[in-house]
Amino acid sequence: MGLKDLFSTSGRAKSRLDKHVKMITNPYTQSADRYHAMQQLLDDGSDEALVGLMKRFTAIATKSIEDEEEKGWAYRELAALGVKVLPALRQFCLESDNVAWALRILEDVANGPQEWDVLEAMLAVHPPEYVRDPKTKLQVLTHLAEIDDPRVVGILVRYVDDPDEGTRFFCCEQLIDIADESAKPTLLARLGNPDEDSVRLRTRILDGLAGLGWDVSEAQDIVIKNLGNEHLLQRGKVVRR
Repeated sequence: MGLKDLFSTSGRAKSRLDKHVKMITNPYTQSADRYHAMQQLLDDGSDEALVGLMKRFTAIATKSIEDEEEKGWAYRELAALGVKVLPALRQFCLESDNVAWALRILEDVANGPQEWDVLEAMLAVHPPEYVRDPKTKLQVLTHLAEIDDPRVVGILVRYVDDPDEGTRFFCCEQLIDIADESAKPTLLARLGNPDEDSVRLRTRILDGLAGLGWDVSEAQDIVIKNLGNEHLLQRGKVVRR
């Protein structure tokens, strides 16, 4: 920011916003000062200010009780704005690496199409590809898995082949819990994937197939090859020993 910009009206406004954001994301700031800065951002009400306020969710204060209380306050105040907060919420969700609180706000304020618009945009930003930290991807998938919508199964199926073992495990577990048999070929393919080195994932798939009682005759060679000490194949179905 040059001197001319700094002393312009817009420049001063941006400088104030930046100061407030810096204040609320500083873990060593006094709680009262963070609350004051959050209130200033809320009172400003612009998309830029609301995105700035949401950045409180990305910082961890030194005192855990104050940290949760402040985030809870920000969550309630932002959710109370209703659909007005959606543009800023969408921007934050696409730019941030910690979106769990924001997704709670999204669930509260958006209707079905509005929620899916944000979620599909987030999935495009976080595809089933390698990333150093899959935290954000898992937060989105966790939110999605709680939605009762036929699209969820197809999304989880895509992420069963994610490079991150934790993501694969989560998606397999959710597909088992949803119990939509259209996911059976994907689960069997993951079980038989020669590159799958996760014992807990293979065991979870076998245990899930046993619990669901699905017929796996079409893939019995795969199942038999991957049976451990805890399961058997009987009459085309996986059973627990």
